[in-house]
Amino acid sequence: MAAYSSVQALERTRVVRTYTGGRLLDEWQGVSPPRDGYMPESWIASTITSRYDPDPQAGLSFIVGGEADGLSLREYIGQSPAERLGAGHYRAFGENLGFLTKIIDSDARLNIQTHPDREKAKRFFGSEYGKTEAWYVIGTREVDGETPYILMGFKPGITKELWRRLADDQDIGGLVSWLHRIPVRPGDVFFIDSGMPHAIGSGCLIAEIQEPTDITLRVERKNGPDGRPYPDEVYHQGIGFDRMFDCFDYVGYSEAELLAKAKVKPLILARGADFEYASLIGPSQTSYFSMDKLVVHGSCSLAPAEHFRTAAVLSGSGRLVQGGRDLRALALAPSVELFIPPTQERMEISSQGGSLELLVCSPPGSRMGSDPAD
Repeated sequence: MAAYSSVQALERTRVVRTYTGGRLLDEWQGVSPPRDGYMPESWIASTITSRYDPDPQAGLSFIVGGEADGLSLREYIGQSPAERLGAGHYRAFGENLGFLTKIIDSDARLNIQTHPDREKAKRFFGSEYGKTEAWYVIGTREVDGETPYILMGFKPGITKELWRRLADDQDIGGLVSWLHRIPVRPGDVFFIDSGMPHAIGSGCLIAEIQEPTDITLRVERKNGPDGRPYPDEVYHQGIGFDRMFDCFDYVGYSEAELLAKAKVKPLILARGADFEYASLIGPSQTSYFSMDKLVVHGSCSLAPAEHFRTAAVLSGSGRLVQGGRDLRALALAPSVELFIPPTQERMEISSQGGSLELLVCSPPGSRMGSDPAD
């Protein structure tokens, strides 16, 4: 591994979806005036493309600044994948990062949906990855006086036959009634295994980490921005409705059972006078990815790591120094995104004028490396 691998800053990657939102994303990214629309997601350090955009590069992240300016992150990694992802990761996963992080801002409830597990993703879609995911609630807002919430998990008594009948009849009230409605607030963390039905409600600003696919199976028929109905493929993704309904996991839970299974308590891994480092999603939930939160009140350092990491600044401002070199071009501010290749050097992170909060994501079977230290 090279002694020094440069951290890369990334352009923001807003993505068109079939639902609306984005005002809180605009505020976070400094877009004025902030407004809701059909670009309610920002994909962080993405090397995969969207299924819902005719642009073949839609969804890809691009590097901004430095010698790699203008390259897609996919191209940058492809130039030297073992060095830029880590030799161990490259041997196991090739050039695939193994996860995708999104920031999602909904102004209306999303379509009730699920995602295939890896076995069904391989059988139905030819994909090595399903779409297990996890959510960290960054912020909330009331929309039309409604308390922010999520729908998640079947209630006891559900059957495949009942669920399909409700979907065929487009009994939306019936579909919603079989899911648990969970109020959310900033700081909540949820783990959503593949096959579990779910929907983000209105007024939720959420960081989502997931397996690196865009396979979403939906049960509610809606019209597009032009008022015309979406084609069937938007709902079953080309596999047909019979196979789509096979992808739901028809296990019912009481609310207490569901929260015990799916709601995660962040785990403080390290704390000092100037920082706090917490695991939001880690090995206790899945081996597919890790999502951590680093809060810096003064300064701290990140230990060397043999695998890459991605990061997004949630709030605050600061700077990053790597191997004694002040990377001033990568000044840290809200919505700044970073791709951090493996390095043998410590990275010093310092805040300026208050707390600096970063979301740090790591690939399968790993996390940030050694804990931050004063």
